Amino acid sequence: MKFIYVDESGGRDQGDIFTMCGLMVDAYKLRKKTEDFDAKLEAIFALYPGVRNDFKTSRFINGRGGWSEIDAQVRKDLLTGLCELAIDNGGKIFGVALSYQKFDNALASAPGCPFGASYWLSSAMFTCSLVQKKMQSVEKSKGLTVVIMDDNKVEMPKLTEALYKPSEWYDGLYQLQGTKRGQTVWCGRTTSDRFDQIINTAFAIKSDHSSLVQVADAISYVYRRHLELLAGQEAWPGERQYYVGLVQKLEQQREKIGRCPNTPGVRFFNQARHEAWKL
Repeated sequence: MKFIYVDESGGRDQGDIFTMCGLMVDAYKLRKKTEDFDAKLEAIFALYPGVRNDFKTSRFINGRGGWSEIDAQVRKDLLTGLCELAIDNGGKIFGVALSYQKFDNALASAPGCPFGASYWLSSAMFTCSLVQKKMQSVEKSKGLTVVIMDDNKVEMPKLTEALYKPSEWYDGLYQLQGTKRGQTVWCGRTTSDRFDQIINTAFAIKSDHSSLVQVADAISYVYRRHLELLAGQEAWPGERQYYVGLVQKLEQQREKIGRCPNTPGVRFFNQARHEAWKL
């Protein structure tokens, strides 16, 4: 069994990029993984107790609030350490990066999307579809996954309903390629086995109650800032190269959707994704 902890970064008032990423951990490694992250965070909080209730990646890496009293290299080392721990011992990254402008354009040309105009819900369902595709081939039910989201009181009820009564619109994202009489075919899904690798539904937790959700926040922010810097100005010397290095680490363990049939769902996300994000 697997656990995946998911968080997001970005908003329409913050720029054109929205990222949602999850860290997947094997159940038997969950306790050790959590202990490692807790220990790293507690070491910082012991030295700087004033930042315990202000742990948000965008704040600590940019030295806002109480984090301004902590040396920049210490903050950079903390974020680097979180990314390294995330992928250590088989941690996997799942997620998506959208451009708001491209998302809106894709919506305009694809009426009837099952998530309405919600970029959050669409990203969550894409992430769950990616989990479904990668886990459905794992033997002996070892791919069954518990999805744990950073709490979003507005969107979570919609996500739980979308997983409970899934739309066929998503089928193309997780169909597997096969052959029949020498011809390429895509293995279909039925109502009973759509998202059957997701255990029951998605669950919500407050980020300050789970260090692994806080790590998912860090991963999401790293990808978002990296994409912003591709066309933007550095906030401090060497920032661009610093994020390039972090993304190179994470990309070693990021899962991608791979080959898919030409369905409305697949076309939508190819149109809505950030141009530098490979699905």
